[in-house]
Amino acid sequence: MTRRNFLGFLFVMLFVAPAWSFMFAQAQGGTIVTFSNGSASNTITVNTTGQTGSIGFELDRNTTITSASFFIKPTASGPSPGALELDVNQDGFSEWAFNDTGYGDFGHQTVFSSGNVTESLAIDPNQGTVSNPDSPPFFIPTGASISTSALDVGFSPSLSGGYFQTGYIHAVDKGDLNNDSNIEFALLSRTANVSVATPTGPAYSQAPAFRIAAYSNTTGITMSSWQTTCANATQIMVADLNGDNHDDVVGYAPVNDRLCIHFTNTSSGGFEPQINVTHASNIIDLAFGDFTGNGLDEMVSIRSGGKVSIDQFSNRSNTFTNRDTATIFASGSSNSVTLTHMLFAHFAGPQNNPSLMAMQSSGTANQVYWDPTNNAIIVSTFTVSGINPGSIVGDFDGDQDLDIVSPRPTGHRSIENGGLSGWDGDNHNTILTLTNASILDYDLDSDAHLLVPNQGNPDGNPATQTGNVSAYAFSSGWNYDNRVSSQTTAIFDPWTSPRAVHFGDMDGDGSIEQLMLVGEGNQHGIFISAYHKVGYDIDRDGMVDVEAEGYAGNGSNGLSMLMIEDPLGELTSTLNVLTPGLPYISDGYGIQMAAVNLSMHSITEGTFTFSGLDVHYTADFLVNTNPSISGNLSNVLNQQMTAGSGKLLIPFSFNSTDNGTFVIYTPTLAFVDGAPNIALPPTPVLRFVDVESDRVMIEWQPITAFGDDLLDFVVYRSPAGQTVDLQNPFAATMANNTLDFTVQPGQSWTYWVQSVHEFGVTSNLSSPLTTTIPYPAPKSYLPNLTAEDVPEDEGGALNISWSPGDESIVEHRLFVLPTDFFDVASQTTTLTTNAATTSLVIHEDSTGHSLIDGVAYYVAAIGVDAYGNASTNVTAIGPVYSRNDSSLDTVVDVSYTDFTDGELDGTVLLARTKGLDVAAHLHQNGTGIPDAVLTLTISGEDETYDVEMTTNTTGHATLSIDALSSLGPIDALGPMTLKLAYAGSQGNATNQPLDGTSSTTPAFGTVLVSITPDEPIPVQPDGFFETIIAVDAEDSVQAMYLANMGVMWEVFDPNGDQTSNGSADVRGNELLVSGNAVYDGHLVITLSDDPPAFYIPGFTNSFALQSAPVIDNGTGETNETNDTTEPTFPDVTLPASVDCETATYAWTDNGTDEAILCTITNPNSFDVLVGVSWKMVPTTPPPFTFESSSLTADEPTLTIAAEDSIQVEFSPVRNGPSDGLFPGIQGVGYVVHITCLEVGGANQCDSMTTPTASTEGELQWTLGEMPVQTVDDTPIEDDASNAMTPVLVGIGLVLAIVAAVVGVLYMRGRDDLDFVDDDDDDEDYFEQALSAPEPTGRSKNVDLTASKSLDELKVSGKSLHSDAPEGLATSPSVGSRADAFEFGATAEGAAEEAVDETETWDEETAEDEPLEDEDVAEDDGITVDENGTEWWEDEEGVWWYREEGWEDWAAWED
Repeated sequence: MTRRNFLGFLFVMLFVAPAWSFMFAQAQGGTIVTFSNGSASNTITVNTTGQTGSIGFELDRNTTITSASFFIKPTASGPSPGALELDVNQDGFSEWAFNDTGYGDFGHQTVFSSGNVTESLAIDPNQGTVSNPDSPPFFIPTGASISTSALDVGFSPSLSGGYFQTGYIHAVDKGDLNNDSNIEFALLSRTANVSVATPTGPAYSQAPAFRIAAYSNTTGITMSSWQTTCANATQIMVADLNGDNHDDVVGYAPVNDRLCIHFTNTSSGGFEPQINVTHASNIIDLAFGDFTGNGLDEMVSIRSGGKVSIDQFSNRSNTFTNRDTATIFASGSSNSVTLTHMLFAHFAGPQNNPSLMAMQSSGTANQVYWDPTNNAIIVSTFTVSGINPGSIVGDFDGDQDLDIVSPRPTGHRSIENGGLSGWDGDNHNTILTLTNASILDYDLDSDAHLLVPNQGNPDGNPATQTGNVSAYAFSSGWNYDNRVSSQTTAIFDPWTSPRAVHFGDMDGDGSIEQLMLVGEGNQHGIFISAYHKVGYDIDRDGMVDVEAEGYAGNGSNGLSMLMIEDPLGELTSTLNVLTPGLPYISDGYGIQMAAVNLSMHSITEGTFTFSGLDVHYTADFLVNTNPSISGNLSNVLNQQMTAGSGKLLIPFSFNSTDNGTFVIYTPTLAFVDGAPNIALPPTPVLRFVDVESDRVMIEWQPITAFGDDLLDFVVYRSPAGQTVDLQNPFAATMANNTLDFTVQPGQSWTYWVQSVHEFGVTSNLSSPLTTTIPYPAPKSYLPNLTAEDVPEDEGGALNISWSPGDESIVEHRLFVLPTDFFDVASQTTTLTTNAATTSLVIHEDSTGHSLIDGVAYYVAAIGVDAYGNASTNVTAIGPVYSRNDSSLDTVVDVSYTDFTDGELDGTVLLARTKGLDVAAHLHQNGTGIPDAVLTLTISGEDETYDVEMTTNTTGHATLSIDALSSLGPIDALGPMTLKLAYAGSQGNATNQPLDGTSSTTPAFGTVLVSITPDEPIPVQPDGFFETIIAVDAEDSVQAMYLANMGVMWEVFDPNGDQTSNGSADVRGNELLVSGNAVYDGHLVITLSDDPPAFYIPGFTNSFALQSAPVIDNGTGETNETNDTTEPTFPDVTLPASVDCETATYAWTDNGTDEAILCTITNPNSFDVLVGVSWKMVPTTPPPFTFESSSLTADEPTLTIAAEDSIQVEFSPVRNGPSDGLFPGIQGVGYVVHITCLEVGGANQCDSMTTPTASTEGELQWTLGEMPVQTVDDTPIEDDASNAMTPVLVGIGLVLAIVAAVVGVLYMRGRDDLDFVDDDDDDEDYFEQALSAPEPTGRSKNVDLTASKSLDELKVSGKSLHSDAPEGLATSPSVGSRADAFEFGATAEGAAEEAVDETETWDEETAEDEPLEDEDVAEDDGITVDENGTEWWEDEEGVWWYREEGWEDWAAWED
């Protein structure tokens, strides 16, 4: 039954369905093309209260609107309604709106895209890749027709100049005083109002002074305070005299020939105390610059006599020292020119050193350069004519070098610098006034101009403008070059009465600032500004459409912005062409707005200001779509549809911000019969699926619950506690859930959801769903935390640093406390930084208390995330201490007690064999410094010795030196110093550093002498006396200095009255004194204590004179005698002093060998014969010997007068090749012996104990390096002659040994005869020779760190070698090798001589010391030195040694 009913239903549907379809296909509909008043165009007038008029759409009831739209536009001449909105159904959602940011008023644009009425734009032509940036944009509807437009554009440069009141400025120079690569100006006023100190307070007076005009990005143009300079200064110059890259200022007073130098303090930016220098009076003119290219600016001057001088300042002497001087001579003459003036500039361009034009009164000039190769001045041989006084320098041809313009009585002369091609001058008839003029490309158009100031007619009133600056161009033509135009190209009015033009780039933007001296009456100063050229390019074709040029400021200092004006309406006409094709953006209402940007141009750095935007336009706007849920006008109208029949009026509701008019026109509406089926959808029910620190997920019912006409879901979000904002949906989705990632922990949000269906139908808004976003777990750890004292500070500061932590950290918190801690939950801190900062210098702990030096602090740091969360558990580091790192002054008090116990006030006397006691106290502000090391430095002319002493707990230290000679070889003669120094201390974590200190005391090294006369001193009956007093040095080493000793003597009678006086000098250790005397008087000998070169106690000795003779009354005879003591002839001959030069000889004879000159000095008071012999004369001549033509005889032939000297020349003789010698210093021992020479046959020499004395020494020279030789390593066939080689070598060795023995015995015999007393000296000489082994060029391919037994060494083929290391001089078995170090000696000869000496020693000591067995043991090549160390040398020349107790041998390395 059911089945039959279903089949019947299908049958009916097959016939009925086509009929229904046909009925729907024939449904009625239509279009509407007029508004409700029957018109297709209406002008609407609105006011700010809103307008709900009768005009709208008149619809048929029970219809469905399929499309609806109309147009709206501004009226051409009516007022703008401002922002305009259309709300058809008055539900608060606009169906069309013209109110977005930057849209401005409807039909009237007055704001920029930002919505602001003013905007600004910075421009810097030298920075970045955009040299012509875009202006802030403003919106114009696409295709708009613009009726009028206006825009105010002003330019204010970064260096905002203007007028600066300074007083009258007399001179200007420029330079870089602060090393910022920009120009600063030094301004000199001879009448500056400077502050001076008076007893009643500061007062002001007029004096020559200067100040600096400078610019910085932070402070703009600044003027320094006045700095006084030379009293009569008329010029100011800027130059770097000390090479610190900071220019200095020099005031110049030519009338006094005085330079006042003010060095720049590179730390403070101020100036050091003034240094006054008086220059030579013959200077005509001068300037400063780096003439020589050495980094220092020298003084370049022209002087009388045609001289040009270069002088460099010396910081040590505060004077100028001459580097070179050149004289300019007249062409073809030896007469010097007369110089009158000069020009000094970088004529070859700024990349080259400056040069000088030295001019004569005729205008003829010579260019002067510096030659770096020869370090000398070069005067060009070519002259340049016509450079008259008043000439100016500048680059008028644009080739980067400097040219000259010179005035002429009938015009001017342009002198072009052609570089290598020389100078080329051209005379012109235009008469110019070049006083204080400048050549400058002021507008950066690559064409130079001559700027000439004209003071006008000052009336004393600065308010009445007078004068100007005229610009003249340079031009060249068919028969003229570089002529200054007779007509001005521009006239500028910077300020009243300009009188000088200077220029320089003060801000580094490439544009040149002009500094002009201006003013009149009581207002004088400077005007500073660059010349600016600005403009904008509307169509962006690279060409400026609207422009302006001139001086500019920011409104301060009397100089306003430079305004760009558009008198021709370029903006209006260009925009009408551009707007149809400009890129645009469309909003939710379909409104298309194009952004207009102007391309801005400027030659200088600064800021554009945009204001006064005023654009009137008309444009067509279509009302159709909208961004709200309804989507378009059709849906809104359908939502208003009702059932039934008849008409339905739906009026338009417009809202505006201003009273105005607009036009609506061309409505188009299509509809079909039948109203839409509009049912209320279900309300979404929300729930949270997931709430995390970075996301929120919400869901609601399945989409099937919302019907087939569902379009999507709209999600709204607002902060918790706020109402829903239906105008701004948060999201839209087709799913039944949404995921929000735009959340932050700690935020609270409320969500709503609404479903959207066809015809703009929406469900009710869901109930709100609110949540708070949770915080993530904090990651607070900060690695690498360190804390330390801030170095080089005055204490109370710590430097804390750490490394960045987790990227979630946004803040760092530091905790610094005087106790250790582990948790900061209860702590607050004032020490915080942002996440980018990883170090902090603190002066307070985390509680806000100042840090105390020496207190232990503990430090911890944590990171706080963006939500303010952080861990509180910490591990503090410490302890750390702050410290005052400034050094404390220290004082050392010292007293010296010399061997005289302070006999000579103010001077410490020192003697070589005497001691010195030192007592010192080191303290800081009276508190002793313990455990400090003090260094006593004893210094003489060529000697310095240091002795250390350590302070005790109270800072005291004492030192006692028994004898100065215990310090080492010391002369202790003449002026000396005693310096006790403390090096200072770096301190430690809790103690401040201490400065070093020292105390220097003058001392004098003296010769201790004894004066011994034969007392009583005889007196002759006639009252005359003469005596010889023996003078000896207590220190025999210093006996030679007695020859310079002089004394004063006085004779007194028994009553103390002086009878005679005089002076005497020591000759041959004797002092001859003679004069008038009386019996029973005394002779007083006095040594000078200024200086105290010689010392006896009290510097004086008194000796008794002979008593009166006794008369025998019985016989009438007396015991008086007439014997007179004759001067005593010396008993000992003093040895001569020998001073020899040195020489260097090539390895092979090249004909350049030179003689060695020796000076022999006779210290005796009598003449001597001199002879020279060699200490060693080998049988076989060595490669080198020396001969003297003046000493050819066997006996002495030369004579030296008393206390005189002679020179002897020794010429080298090459006896063979240099083989066997080693390169380096060589020597041959000599003996110079002098013998007393009889004078007048008195036979004084025969009475001497020692009539002969000798001096030993060594004639030294240097042998050059052995030339590299190529060795032929081709094998040689063995022949019979080779077999004889060992035999010949053996015979040669035997002969050499015999010859050496004979030579040694012969020399020893001569020594025994001539130099009996010199045996000890010979032994000392041998020991010294052995202590300095000859260098060897032998390569030693042996492991010096190896250790082997002697058997191993011998097994390896090692055998004894003849070279000996240091330390074997006293070894009996190798001591004979000393002769190996003498010139020409051989080891074999030395060994023979050693045998003789050993035998002699054995004979002398045999009775006292029996020989030990080891002394006669067989010699196996092992030697033992004085320290008990065994030595053995292998065949490769390597020495091996073994200390006592060692089993193996070790290689010895020098």
